[in-house]
Amino acid sequence: MVVQIFYLYTQHRIYVIDEMVQLLWKLPYSKRALRSYHVREEEPRQIQMVTALLIQLIHCSANLPDALRKASNGNSVLEASVDASSPTKSYEAVTEACCLFWSRVLQRLASVKTQDASELKFIIENLVTDLLTTLNLPEYPASVSILEVDHVWVCSCWDLHIICIRIILVVASN
Repeated sequence: MVVQIFYLYTQHRIYVIDEMVQLLWKLPYSKRALRSYHVREEEPRQIQMVTALLIQLIHCSANLPDALRKASNGNSVLEASVDASSPTKSYEAVTEACCLFWSRVLQRLASVKTQDASELKFIIENLVTDLLTTLNLPEYPASVSILEVDHVWVCSCWDLHIICIRIILVVASN
């Protein structure tokens, strides 16, 4: 039901993401966090429920054309006529949802007290571990996008950090 709301009512995505981030901070933050969602039947892999929800939300945020959404089997999907820009629009919608999630996580991280930072580090580490667990599984294609946006955010923050250090060194040397 949450996934359908996230898909159909794009104006409520911010609220859904905020509630999910709030739920994420309430999870146990130990290294052995509760992982009760079975990823595959044949392999004993498990992830946290909130990670599974995040993956489903990001996956459903792709704006599929009506012809593809209404197609019921493989043949009708292949025969459906779609606009040439549909894949780009779908990718942009997924990336936007990922950016919304990570921006909310980073806002929360920036506003936390120093003593709570180590707890949040473990929470984010558990989330990334779960995403890496599902990375190469075809059932969870949104894991790639979530990790990709996270990587871009981390690299841009690292670049900003390096630039700040260089400025400090230049100013200190003068």
